[in-house]
Amino acid sequence: MFRYLNPLAWTKWFGQFIFCWIRSIPWKRVGAGVPALILTAALILLAFLAYSDGGSWRRGVLASQIQNAIEIEDFESAELLLKRQMKEGDSSTDTLFRLALAQDQLDEQDQANQLMRELAFRRNSERAAMWLIQQNYLGKGWGDLDSTQQNEFGELLELVVEKQPKNAGMRQLYANYLIAGHRYAAAIPHLQQLAELNPMLGLQAAALSRQVGDDTQSERLASVTLDRVSKLFTEEPANPKLALAVAQIQLFSQEHADAIRTLSKSIPRMKTPEHRAALQQAMGDAIAAWVNVIEKEKNETPVERLRVLKMLQVALEHAPNNPRVLTLVSDQVLKTAENDDESVQALRSALVEGTSPGIAHFIRGTSALMADDMEKAEQHLSLAAKHLPNSTAILNNLAVALTQREGGDLEKALQLSNQAIESQANASPYFYETRGQILFRMEKYLDAIPDLEKALSEEKLAAGVHEVLAKCYEKIDDPKMAAEHRKAFERLSKKSDEK
Repeated sequence: MFRYLNPLAWTKWFGQFIFCWIRSIPWKRVGAGVPALILTAALILLAFLAYSDGGSWRRGVLASQIQNAIEIEDFESAELLLKRQMKEGDSSTDTLFRLALAQDQLDEQDQANQLMRELAFRRNSERAAMWLIQQNYLGKGWGDLDSTQQNEFGELLELVVEKQPKNAGMRQLYANYLIAGHRYAAAIPHLQQLAELNPMLGLQAAALSRQVGDDTQSERLASVTLDRVSKLFTEEPANPKLALAVAQIQLFSQEHADAIRTLSKSIPRMKTPEHRAALQQAMGDAIAAWVNVIEKEKNETPVERLRVLKMLQVALEHAPNNPRVLTLVSDQVLKTAENDDESVQALRSALVEGTSPGIAHFIRGTSALMADDMEKAEQHLSLAAKHLPNSTAILNNLAVALTQREGGDLEKALQLSNQAIESQANASPYFYETRGQILFRMEKYLDAIPDLEKALSEEKLAAGVHEVLAKCYEKIDDPKMAAEHRKAFERLSKKSDEK
């Protein structure tokens, strides 16, 4: 009994069975059964393929056909094969994405967009999101998109940035999107990350922080940005872009003296006249910015006037054609016209006499304009325009003189004003106020309103512009808007009288 339970005995018996079975095979007649064996094997293989839902072999063949169709740009076949693949149960993200690409190539944009949106928003496919961004949004301005498109654009960008955190291009697009939507606080962290690659974006983050009222963060970001850019500037002291960047950050931090010092040291290092000219213009802008800060303090002592005039004299030496500098020089010449201090009067005269003929005529003409001497203003500004035909400030002031002079040529004034505005990428509110006044006098009230509304951004112009806007709206029979502007004019006038 024990031997029947012994595994060794079972192994011996099994071996004997196999040996005897093999010996019993009629080996001399085996050849005749080979075709039957082959047929049986083939039937087994076909049965396996037929009942295995396609199997890996069939899927491989189909995938190969799809790839070949795409490579030879036979997108019609590719679309049919991809749909067949989906019917057989393959609805993977990759298959749907390739189908959408094929549909796009076949000009089936609606189907492609619908499928890509499904992939992006239901399956969180960043590839589909990037395709939608590239096809539907790149190259378009914020104003070209309606609210639905703006929201979709933001969701797609957010998905890509989340899935691809190191994609600097998409992160920059997302930061721009947030800024366009006035979501400054949300844009700041993205700009901080991008600043590691482009340090000047740190200054943009600092500016947005100041705009949302976080002065502490603004100062910290500006300081970090200055350190980064200064290190680069130390390595490339003759790089004009880095010199301008350092000065720009210093101006943002109200370090005007440091900015002027940076530009002053950098100008002699520049290797080309174009680079030196760019830094000299920046020097003029930096001094003008400092003068504006000083002017806000409203210190009218002779010492302070002398200081400002000396600064403007330096600005004119570096940037004699800078519109901001020219405007400030004109303002200061007029402000000090009745100043009895000999030093101030001497420097005032030197500013006028020491400049080029065109600038001297501009200063005299602007002074006459502000003193309501329109005939003299037109005379000097016309001469200035001949000497400096590309100066937008001169063109604008000459337009003002022609407008305010009795019997002035309004058509010519409008032409000059248009030229001044079109010559600048970001025209001053003063220029729009000039053109608005001209159009008002020409009784083109509907055309005047947009320009006058743009001029409202300048605090010094606001009261007078509100008054003219009230008259424009009266003329076009809009009493409600006229009343609003009249109230604004009265409020600002009263506020000015109280000061």
